[in-house]
Parts: sequence; structure tokens; C-alpha cells
Amino acid sequence: MLVYQVTQRAPLYWPYMFLFVTQVRGLPASDFGLLKSIYYFAAMLAEVPLGIVADRLGRRTTLLLGALANSCGCALYVWGRGFSMYATAELAFALATALQSGADSALLFDAYAADGRAHQFARAKGSLEAIGLAGATAAFVLAGLLVTADGDPTATYLATGVLSLVGVGAAFALVEPPRTSTLHVRQHVAETLRDLAHTPGLIATLFYAALVYAALRAANALLWNPVLATASVPLSVYGPLTGAATLLGAFTAWRADALQRWLGVTPLAFAIAGFLLAMYALIALAPGPWGAPLIASHGLALGVAPVLIVDLLNRRIHAPERRATLLSFESMLQRGLYGAIVYVAARGLDQHGLGAVLVGFALVSAVALLLVPALVSRLEPLRSAR
Repeated sequence: MLVYQVTQRAPLYWPYMFLFVTQVRGLPASDFGLLKSIYYFAAMLAEVPLGIVADRLGRRTTLLLGALANSCGCALYVWGRGFSMYATAELAFALATALQSGADSALLFDAYAADGRAHQFARAKGSLEAIGLAGATAAFVLAGLLVTADGDPTATYLATGVLSLVGVGAAFALVEPPRTSTLHVRQHVAETLRDLAHTPGLIATLFYAALVYAALRAANALLWNPVLATASVPLSVYGPLTGAATLLGAFTAWRADALQRWLGVTPLAFAIAGFLLAMYALIALAPGPWGAPLIASHGLALGVAPVLIVDLLNRRIHAPERRATLLSFESMLQRGLYGAIVYVAARGLDQHGLGAVLVGFALVSAVALLLVPALVSRLEPLRSAR
């Protein structure tokens, strides 16, 4: 699982997506926003159906197919030309995301639970996030070396596609705990919706996760290039700076379990949303060269947030046979919300400027902050096995 995580979490093209689409391939910023909306809405629509597939046919199988789809998306960006080919690539990336999200955490949690060690899941999840982000850090530094002298980052997509194929081999080596579901698909869906509606705090946790995800994804994707350009950061530094932010995320993911046990769930959830609110507000109110370290500081929340959120979700889910399906709602809401936001925000960059969009994401973070009390209500602690 560690090898799989590294191969799927190291998109070398990440620091240059906006540049590639708008400057190298000549599409307007609104088309970039539309491409990202296609990805997020497609992933949102596929999440729950593929979560059901993962629960019923096997999480290992969906992880393997996800790695293949990821490679196909990279190939379409390398050899494709025009909006329609890139849209097809985004659909492949969306399929990869929907196949992988939920299935990886479900397999990991159930494997620990099968050994009577569910209380160790947060530490294991933190290790996975840390190794994934550390691998991404190395990838982002390498990405700068793959960009040609005239600023063409096409080779970063090619390298990512090849790396993702290594994940296919890692998926073959995964060992999955046995599944016990005997329900018909219709009953499976009905029971999942019942769990969703009646599990205390589950819906609040899902919406908090979606809002935090939107704020973090905007920082390292949509707004990353514009903020660095405003701060007069040289193009050659984009990759290493992305690596630095990701390395911060790797460190906080590694320490996330200890941080959660030290601070407690409520203060940590408040700290994540409050930090993002302050970051966006400071960049909007005081633009300048300090915008670069401020936007890079989102890495502090990048690692700890998914560990906290996935641990909270798994602790609220009491039906292992529906775990991947329920976890897929997290990714569905995350991609759906951001898919709606990113297109509006990209148009906002064209029409109203960077400052207005930064304020908008500060408000998104503020709403997440307001959800924290409901997020942690009636949460039962996990107890160590004796």
C-alpha cells in the first residue's frame, strides 16, 4: 500500500497544470476552469457507484483499475490536442479518483480491524499520507528538471503516466480481508443511505471535509500559479516551492496521530479551518512577495486534515461491508463542491481579479470553522485491543 500510495500521489505535472493548458496549449483560463469542473463533476457522479463496486467486487481490483486509468489520462494530455482530448483525459483522471478513493482507506481500516488493531488506523493513515506527500515532494522537485527551456512541461505528464503503471504491480500485491456482505445491490444502497442519515455527526463530518478540501485544493491548484506570479516568483522555482509545501504536508501527516492525541479532535479541527481562513485573508489583504510563503504554508494543513477526517469517518462507520461506499460520499461531496467552485473562481480570476477569489475562499474556510461543533458531537473514542 505504501508503494501504491507513492505511485498514485506523485503527479509531476501538478505545479504546471494551469501553465500547460493556458500558455503551452493556448486555451483561456475559463477553459482550464471548465476542464477541472469536468473532472470534479465526473468524479462526483462516479464515486458512489464505484464505491459499491469496491465493497462488492473487491477494493484491490478497483485500486488496480484506478492506476491504469490514471496512466491513460496522462497519455491523453501528452499526445492529445484540443479541448475535447483534454476533457477525455480529465474523465480518465476522474475515473481513477473514483476507483481509488474510499477503497484504499476501507481496505486499510478493515485490515487493521481484522487484526483487532483498529485503534492504530490513524497512525497507519498518517504514515500513508506522509509517504505519499514525501514522494510527491521529490516528484515536484524533479518536475522542474523536466520542463524544457521554452517552458513546456509535457514531459511531466509522460513521467507521471509511467510511474502510475508501477502502481498496477503494487495493487497486485495487496492482500484484502474477506468481505461478508450478502445483500442485493438495492438493499446495499438502501442500508448505506440509512447509515448516512442516522449516524450522528456523519453528515457534518462530510461537509467539513468538502469545505476544507476545496480550500486546500484551490491553494495548490487553481490559485497556486496566480499567487506566485503576483509575488514575482520565477517559473523555475514553482516546482521546488510546490515540493516545499508538500514536504510540510508530509511532516504534518506523519505527526497527525500524535497531534490529534495531544490537542484533541475539536481543537485540531478548529485549527485546520482557522488556519486556512487566516492564510487566505492575509494574502488578500496584504498582497506582495510574502504571498509565496503564505500560499506554501497550506502544506501545514495538507497532511493533517485528511488523516483527521478519514479517522473520524471510519470511527463513525459501523458496517465494514459498506465502508467503501460510505467513504465514497466524502470524495463525492469534495469533488462536487470544488467542481462547482473552481469554474466560478476561474471566471472570477478573469473578471474580478485575484483578490476577490482569495476572499471567497476565506469565506469557504469560515463555513468549515462553523461546522466543527457538530463534527465532533457524540464521537466515541477508539479503544486499544487487549
